[in-house]
Amino acid sequence: MKLKLITQPSSFPLTLDEAKAHLRVLHSDDDTYITSLIEAATAQAEEITSRQLVEATWELYVDGLSESIELAKSPLIAVEKIEYVPDGSDDFALLDASLYKVDDISEPAVVYKRANAIYPSVSNEANSVRITFISGYENGVPAPLKQWMLIRIATMYENREEIVVGVTPSILESEYNNFLISKYRVGRL
Repeated sequence: MKLKLITQPSSFPLTLDEAKAHLRVLHSDDDTYITSLIEAATAQAEEITSRQLVEATWELYVDGLSESIELAKSPLIAVEKIEYVPDGSDDFALLDASLYKVDDISEPAVVYKRANAIYPSVSNEANSVRITFISGYENGVPAPLKQWMLIRIATMYENREEIVVGVTPSILESEYNNFLISKYRVGRL
């Protein structure tokens, strides 16, 4: 299985102004640095949760058509198309949408073979099936995820190193911050 990002998100879940307000930064000297922290916090949140926060298009490559195929990024907005390499061919062909159904309620979303459907013969080559889908939050990223990101950004901004030297060593993670993101982790079936 291989996952490939096709279209980059056009924005981040947080704006520079939101991050600066949380940091209480009034100047523009650190705008580039704070923007990089927003990008890093977004990547961390997406990695921890297996979610796509801002709408993006993905291609998932698998080795064949099976009864069910999990889509690796949640929440699913739409499956655009499923293509396969027919046995004896080198080019992708479009799979008829009447042969499968998409369970977009489960997380991760799953493409299922319809009952009594007969899939075409597919090449035995690796990555012979390509599923193009769109994922991300259509109505904005949930507040707990944004809050988690703001705390991560503040921690990275105030502590530019992994270790804080002081009277006693300190851990920069907190139960509160872990709680904010924990319910958004997508489990695997």
